[in-house]
Amino acid sequence: MTKDFDLFLTQLYEAVEHPELFEDALLTASDLLRASGMHLYTYDAAKPEERLNYVARIDPSFEPEYTENYFAHDYRIDRVNRSPYGQIITDAEMTTEYGLKTNPIHQLLPKFEVYDLMGTNLTKGDNFGWFGVSSLNPGDGFSPLQRKMFESMIPHASRALHYRQRVRSLEMRLSLKDSVTGNLPFGLIIFTQYDINSINPRALEILEHGFLRLRKTGISCSDRKQNKKLEEAQISALVGGLPIVNLTDERTGTTYLIQMFNPKPQASDGSLETAQYLAVKIMMTSATANADPAVIEKLTDVFRLSKAESHVISAVLSNTSLQDYAQDRSVRLDTVRKQLKSALYKMGINSQKQLFQLYEVFRSFSR
Repeated sequence: MTKDFDLFLTQLYEAVEHPELFEDALLTASDLLRASGMHLYTYDAAKPEERLNYVARIDPSFEPEYTENYFAHDYRIDRVNRSPYGQIITDAEMTTEYGLKTNPIHQLLPKFEVYDLMGTNLTKGDNFGWFGVSSLNPGDGFSPLQRKMFESMIPHASRALHYRQRVRSLEMRLSLKDSVTGNLPFGLIIFTQYDINSINPRALEILEHGFLRLRKTGISCSDRKQNKKLEEAQISALVGGLPIVNLTDERTGTTYLIQMFNPKPQASDGSLETAQYLAVKIMMTSATANADPAVIEKLTDVFRLSKAESHVISAVLSNTSLQDYAQDRSVRLDTVRKQLKSALYKMGINSQKQLFQLYEVFRSFSR
């Protein structure tokens, strides 16, 4: 059970950066609860474009129909909003005898196989928030064990939902500020206590540049002065902050935008608990968007690179992820990796970090 719950947490917090993974997290939660449909949802009628909706084992057409045609008339919303934040609420507290007989919402729910409900109020400000689960069959209700398990999920669902709002808001601001930055792929590393929980391919590529370094408890920087910014940001994240740090590698002009957060909620008495997770998001942009063609041509001539090898090192030096490069070229990612490996071998180097260093050497002689 602990292993499955850890899987749920990992999927949930990864979904903050990859929202398409929320369904996997909710499926795991549904299996743990031995229940049916799961729904994680936030909506403000005044800002419909900002709503977040994640479901598992519920027909995807349920939410648009509910939001557009039933939300404004759902008498249960007020009762959910008046319930204590983060505490379990069931049909017994949400419904009334009159509402059961007269409100059309009770004709909609069975249509989508939504039966007995258990959920919680995650409303913040004007954003109605809900995290809920349906029983497998009408009249099943929920056992004390199911309630206890669901209760343990609530603080994590709350934190993930509202961090997702903040991350999306950040991404939108970055996009407005710099449309190029907004479209850049990013690295994502998730740490548990004294260990690395997961790391995506883009993060590995970024680390190859050598400016950022991976430790078991977080990341560090080769520049001592700028490393202090990282240390301060990590301390802030571990106590619930959402710090954003800008670091610049003076050697290459590359800028790193780093965001950290700790998905571990506070204890019920308000005291801070030891962080179990630290998520680090890294985006990278260069002072020059593309590698200098003249330098690439020089490298190609000196090391007798093929056309494909020349193109792939140019992509790497322009901070394009191998995955994006493969998609743009309509070739397999494995093929691109082999081309890069071949190019590095011909140049007598072993890593992308050394490639950037070699590029800087050739660029300095080209000035």
